[in-house]
Amino acid sequence: MTTRRPASFRVIVVAVLTVLAPGSHAQAPAQPSTPAPAADALERGFREPPASARPRVWWHWLNGNVTKEGITADLEWMKRVGIAGMQMFDGSLGVPLFVERRLVWMTPEWKDAFRHAAAEADRLGLEMAMAASGGWSETAGPWVKPEEGMKKVVWSETRVTGPKKFTGTLPHPPFVNGRFQSMPVPPDFEFPTPTDLPGAKPTPKAPSPAPDPTYYADTVVLAYRVPDDEVRIADLHPTVTTSGGTLDAAALVDGDLEHTVALPIPEGDQPAWIRYDFAQPFRAQAFSIAVARGAGFFGATPPSGQVQASTDGSTWTTLVTLPGPEPLFGGFPIRTYSVPPTTAKSYRVVFQRPAPNPLAALLSLPPVRELHIAEMELLSGPRVNLWEDKASFATLIEASTAATPGVPAGQAIARGDIVDLTAKMGKEGALDWDVPAGKWVLLRMGYSLTGEKNHPATPEATGYEVDKLSRKHVDSYFRNYVGQVSEALGPLFGKSFRYFLMDSWEAGHENWTQDMIAEFRTRRGYDPTPLLPALTGRVVESADVSDRFLWDFRRTIADLLAENHYGAATEFLHQRGIGLYAEAMGAALPTTGDALANKGRVDIPMGEFWVPLPGAGDSPEHPTDVREAASAAHIYGKTLVAAESFTSMPMVPGWGQPPSYLKPIADRYFALGLNRVVFHTSDHQPFVDDAHKPGITLGPFGQHYTRNITWAEQAVAWNTYLARASYLLQQGLFVGDVAYFYGEGAPVTVPFWKTVRPEPPAGYADDYVNADVLLTRMSVKDGRIALPDGMSYGVLVLPDDVDRLTPAVARKVRDLVAAGAVVVGPRPRGTPSLSGYPAADDEVRAVASDVWGGVDGKSITRHAYGKGRVYWGPSMADVLAAEKVGPDFEHNSPHLDTTLVWIHRRLGDGDVYFVGNQKDRTEDVITRFRVDGREAELWHPDTGAIEPASYAIEGGRTTVPLRLEAYGSVFVVFRRAAPSPSRELPRDTRAVLATLGEAWTVRFAPNLGAPPEIRLDGLTSWTASADPGVKYFSGTATYVKDVQAPAAWLRPGARVVLDLGSVKEIAEVSVNGTSLGILWKRPFEADVTRALKPGANHLEIKVTNLWPNRMIGDQQPGNAKRYTFTDYKPYTKDSPLLESGLLGPVTLGTVTRK
Repeated sequence: MTTRRPASFRVIVVAVLTVLAPGSHAQAPAQPSTPAPAADALERGFREPPASARPRVWWHWLNGNVTKEGITADLEWMKRVGIAGMQMFDGSLGVPLFVERRLVWMTPEWKDAFRHAAAEADRLGLEMAMAASGGWSETAGPWVKPEEGMKKVVWSETRVTGPKKFTGTLPHPPFVNGRFQSMPVPPDFEFPTPTDLPGAKPTPKAPSPAPDPTYYADTVVLAYRVPDDEVRIADLHPTVTTSGGTLDAAALVDGDLEHTVALPIPEGDQPAWIRYDFAQPFRAQAFSIAVARGAGFFGATPPSGQVQASTDGSTWTTLVTLPGPEPLFGGFPIRTYSVPPTTAKSYRVVFQRPAPNPLAALLSLPPVRELHIAEMELLSGPRVNLWEDKASFATLIEASTAATPGVPAGQAIARGDIVDLTAKMGKEGALDWDVPAGKWVLLRMGYSLTGEKNHPATPEATGYEVDKLSRKHVDSYFRNYVGQVSEALGPLFGKSFRYFLMDSWEAGHENWTQDMIAEFRTRRGYDPTPLLPALTGRVVESADVSDRFLWDFRRTIADLLAENHYGAATEFLHQRGIGLYAEAMGAALPTTGDALANKGRVDIPMGEFWVPLPGAGDSPEHPTDVREAASAAHIYGKTLVAAESFTSMPMVPGWGQPPSYLKPIADRYFALGLNRVVFHTSDHQPFVDDAHKPGITLGPFGQHYTRNITWAEQAVAWNTYLARASYLLQQGLFVGDVAYFYGEGAPVTVPFWKTVRPEPPAGYADDYVNADVLLTRMSVKDGRIALPDGMSYGVLVLPDDVDRLTPAVARKVRDLVAAGAVVVGPRPRGTPSLSGYPAADDEVRAVASDVWGGVDGKSITRHAYGKGRVYWGPSMADVLAAEKVGPDFEHNSPHLDTTLVWIHRRLGDGDVYFVGNQKDRTEDVITRFRVDGREAELWHPDTGAIEPASYAIEGGRTTVPLRLEAYGSVFVVFRRAAPSPSRELPRDTRAVLATLGEAWTVRFAPNLGAPPEIRLDGLTSWTASADPGVKYFSGTATYVKDVQAPAAWLRPGARVVLDLGSVKEIAEVSVNGTSLGILWKRPFEADVTRALKPGANHLEIKVTNLWPNRMIGDQQPGNAKRYTFTDYKPYTKDSPLLESGLLGPVTLGTVTRK
């Protein structure tokens, strides 16, 4: 949970503030100079975290650049620095070949190296996992047969007018591999392979690949009558003019989605436009547009603009606004919008200039100068609003905001005017049928492949993505894949090799499978066949009925995805003693699914988070994705919440983030529920010499967290911090007061594009729940909503936009309230489904009448039912106050923008709170916890130190003063009965003994361009040096100094602390040969008491900076020698250098407690 402003204290008396003046410092004290007393199990696990708490890494094998020597070196480094496991990916992202012999996926040589990795993992005690396909998404391979691939609905239409006899052949629906009808698969975006790479082997030109096989099968043939006044724009031949001269107007209505016409974008701020002028007034009820398909990360979406109408050709009325690209949701090139029924002689479509794509600019792609339009049409008949999204060709964000407007009488297709001709169609589409009077459409429907393949895989590992909606095909996929892996590993399969992993979903959308109609009928209770024209955009029976059917259709897809992909995969692997990590289904609604149901079916649910640009916040989909993974773990009874961690993009150049930069990011996600860090990524390094550093990479993605980073050996301190925090956050149960029900529709995820209403108040934690958990796992115990695994919540919230419930959910809400639950939410007004309609609507309204009584959200806001209560209208803060549920965590704000993050875990015999400061300054805060009768302790995850804290207990709350250093964090632990209502501890008093500002000797690591040794009269950044070898140095340099210590410094009861001031970036301190640890974040302080002696003392400070400076130095004109080797070059000769070295001021001082 994150609090940007404090939850206001109702009472924090001046006396408490006086007694508890900041003296309990969340700044970690230096390690004590005497051994800690014998610790209990919790303390032992915190000080020396077990493997279960330690980070994992993604381990990318890139384009066959793999060696056994490199494997051993990689894994030994991981073990040495506290990484507990690796998750292997075999892929390629424009990486050249550097090794002498490329190891090709699943060849004997590749399997031998793979088995060697598993054997080394076994020797070292590392957990090994592997991606569920080549590349990083999703479940695909060359063994997937065309009939087993992902499928989409396709169709053809034949228009006939009766009465007459039709004898002919229905056109074959498109069987092109692609996302929609005849639109082909978009090309994968190919990251350019860097040039001028020493050691890169020549890459032979690959032969042109053979065409991918296709697949098609018929489903149904339907005939439906359309209104007699429905006409097509193609038959009316309007005059078409544009802002950019002439274009082929016929091409916009020819049904060809592959070929496009170009509309130039005017210079300046002028919009582009296309205008239609009709000879006679034309009635429009919908507008459809298709643009050129996008490639890779640049999914195409129709541009923003307006559809306008005019009766006089000069005054224009906007009928619909085109929203344009939606960066958070990806793109889809085809969209249809309902428009108010309008009759006019002139229409135009106005397009705004597309906003620049920052990633495209960074990759030096040319700016967009033309709009490429494949189809564009005004439709005289009604269409389902955004039907492409609703039919699951694309992502529907919120069904409630995309409802289809009511359709005029006689304009919808009547169910009685739909005829099933499936049995009448012969081979090759032959059909004989007596057409009744009127205009009819003969609809031949089937399914073909989406053509999705795994990426970015090597060619040898690339194949079709398996049909995720078919358990049969998913089982077949895993039998083949797991068989290959287990055969390669032998007895190590299930021993060191313990998991498969699914990355975030990048497989597009799928909306059909062979058994779809049967599955739909079983799950929804009615035959979908008469309503299938709605999948082509037609309004069947009414706008409301069509939207309800499409709601059921998407819900069926989501159920199949959860059960037949994630669920089936987990079950299959369990039968073989293997588990599954999965980012199921990934951030930002990448496909039609129920995200909590997906994550709940895997062993270790995962989210993902990225490193934001300096000064920028997190992209909103990532916090909610991790929060969603945490909710899934909490509500489905799982301990671990993992995340793909610290992923980065080109805008955050590689090797540029020290652990001090990453720490506040980690703290934010710990507070959201993360308790297992999985680094993205530790690219495999095939070379074991010093000449190939920093090495091979996944290009612009990830941390490149490998044994070749400058601070590889010092990484143990950072990993230990993460492990200690993860260990405590894996203990006990999450404490949440509120459960938010996120609805029954699909796709559905924790909302990241808006604020949920009613908004959770500060000081309370919450989870999200889905219908599956609400229906099958929730009960009421002691007035709280309880789950079988011990989790419970005080309040269940139906957000303001969840005002429709299926009867089953409505009945369960009724039963929970009757048993004593508190529910907050709007009065349900019906069901979103067509199942049981219209009786189901009546049942839901009857439940609402009983449970909500007279509550209207305005004049009446509370109603008692059974043992429980419902609220609608009050804020969550008011509801919780009325229910006497006080805040779980509160703090004051020394500054207007004080920002703390926190999370609470309840142990069997105590409570653990994590509290982190998100500001780059020290915060002295008074914190208040919903804990009574226990003394407070501070557990410092950076050092492992545990110390008592000052506290005061009053009114069932415990107040604790904390001093949180810049980006500091601490665990506040309550595990023992308080011996008294309050405790005030002595405060630290500091005094400076000496400033060590002059006469330093600095010794540089060899073979990196710097001189062996220099002398400094004062401390300054290496980048200020006139010597290029120092200016551009990257690595470790040792600062050496002899210090005289008077005996008076070493008095009893005082600690002597060395404060290094500013360090860029990591320091290791030793005094008289005694190592005093690794300092990786502010304050850079070490307790030197046990190492210092009266008289002469020898001080050494090893300081390590980052790779960018040396990489920039290697780009300088006239540079005689390159010292770095990499396939990824994010820096140029003009890139800014990073401050480096020991900057100080360096002081020795005493710390006493009085």
